[in-house]
Amino acid sequence: MSNRIRLAVLTQEDGFAIPKNIKLIDQMELVDLIAVVKIDAAGSIRNKKTFFMKGFGLIQVGKMALALFFNQILNAIDKLFCFKLGLLKSLKSASVVCNSIYKTIEDPNDSSNIDWLVNQKVDLVISFSAPCVFKSELLNIPKFGCINLHCSLLPKYAGLLPSFWTLYKKENTLGATVHKMDDKIDNGEILGQVKIPRPSNPSMFNVIRDTKLAGGHLMVSVIENILAGNTKTTSSKKDTNDYYTWPTVEEIKEFRRNGGKLI
Repeated sequence: MSNRIRLAVLTQEDGFAIPKNIKLIDQMELVDLIAVVKIDAAGSIRNKKTFFMKGFGLIQVGKMALALFFNQILNAIDKLFCFKLGLLKSLKSASVVCNSIYKTIEDPNDSSNIDWLVNQKVDLVISFSAPCVFKSELLNIPKFGCINLHCSLLPKYAGLLPSFWTLYKKENTLGATVHKMDDKIDNGEILGQVKIPRPSNPSMFNVIRDTKLAGGHLMVSVIENILAGNTKTTSSKKDTNDYYTWPTVEEIKEFRRNGGKLI
């Protein structure tokens, strides 16, 4: 296959890993990154401040807030220079650096977003841990479908917040998976996986960052296979014991008592 493909990234805000992943994709040959779309949904991690405060407490959440604040300062400085510094501290900065459309939506399944993607003639949609389920109408738009980065070794730890659950269950080997998307959470066939060791400082923040960065390079590899017509899939069969929802506040407190950290 020699034709270029038009690609859109749909994801939630992140200033630590995803912008770097977006740039990696934009640098690929035969790929036109058309748009970076921020999904500002209720399930986004950044909209769970009160929940994390109840579980991790003021000190841990305060440390995380400082990291985010410092990241926002760097992004503001970059913005003053029209993002020409290339610090890549926000989705908007990545879209500018990659010369692609940037927009914010709440629901990717909304009819207006569906119409917009159709008009953009997108061949492939990339989700970097999008905070909501893609429904059939959206999944059927791109020629090559929608593929998602999930930060665990599927089918294990499917669902929400794998960075927490892999540490809570004391896993020594972490990783990331790129899989086809269907209208169920983390359910489609696996297109690629990468394993990474448990970080020396295994906080949730470090696990999220490390698995997303490793997943960015994995995503590039998967897209290269799609371009070459050389995709290989494996089943992502899982049972109910492999699927996780948001932890309870008490589970987070137990995690903290056992030495677990947010950052």
